[in-house]
Amino acid sequence: MSDHPELDPRARRVQLPSRILGVTRYLYVYLPPEYAAAPRQRFPTLYLLRGHEREWVNRREDASRGGTTVIDVYERLRAAGAVGPLILVLPGMASDDNTVPGMLTDFHSPARAAHVPGIGSGRFQRYFFEELLPFIDARFRTLPGARAVAGFSLGGYMAVKAAALHPERFVSVGAFDGAFPYASDGGRSARLAETLFAPPMFDTVLGVPRDQAHLSANNPVCLLCHADVAALRRITWLIQYGPEHLEPWGSNFYRGEYLLRLLRSLGIENSAPLAALPDGEHTWRLADRHIEQTLPLHWAALQQVVDQAYAPR
Repeated sequence: MSDHPELDPRARRVQLPSRILGVTRYLYVYLPPEYAAAPRQRFPTLYLLRGHEREWVNRREDASRGGTTVIDVYERLRAAGAVGPLILVLPGMASDDNTVPGMLTDFHSPARAAHVPGIGSGRFQRYFFEELLPFIDARFRTLPGARAVAGFSLGGYMAVKAAALHPERFVSVGAFDGAFPYASDGGRSARLAETLFAPPMFDTVLGVPRDQAHLSANNPVCLLCHADVAALRRITWLIQYGPEHLEPWGSNFYRGEYLLRLLRSLGIENSAPLAALPDGEHTWRLADRHIEQTLPLHWAALQQVVDQAYAPR
């Protein structure tokens, strides 16, 4: 019997000794049934981000979830014929005890968290792009170029940041109720007075006092404003968030609207079926619903790469 019955047994725990972080990191990976049945086939990949690696596969991550996980969502969509075979990658992007967020950022002051397990050098941006992505592509039969990313809350921040930094590496990006910081000067610099990152849990990541250059270099909005717009437009964007009436504690409606206005200014339309979910409280039940609504659209974008890879020559 599992020591952690709340975790979905269909997800395998994988260990990654990180040279960049100097510590061992963990992640969960779900492989579709076809993976074992078709040993020569390669599969598209969806990265799901939040904080601790357990969160997307934990039936009890909060009381709203009702005993299900994102894998249940995926397999229901498979049974309905709405998506095809996908590898799901669920990496840990926080400290082992989930008290210090990694934020897909190279930490400003990693020494502040030297005593916290799983942080190491704190270079989580380098870890994600230089180690995690290549590790998954080498360890599993992924399909080159068929990679999507999505996230919930700070995971949404990370997903959009990843796409802004390297739009050429993703065909689609999704976020539910993302924690998107505002920017100033037409998106050129971060706001020092940003309240989102005021709590002490961000001191290690962002420095004390907050360093504006560091904030700007890690603000998804600023990064989008400096990215290759043509590459951004090739991505399918799937942004959803909670309703206005749940602000300020129950949803990130205004921050989601802010991101969509920026995307529209870049000539990018949101492909999600509905941006503001009427009952979209900041819970795992709604994060799973976001995946249920948007995964077929991720799949449609990924399938174009799949079809090209397996087209007769």
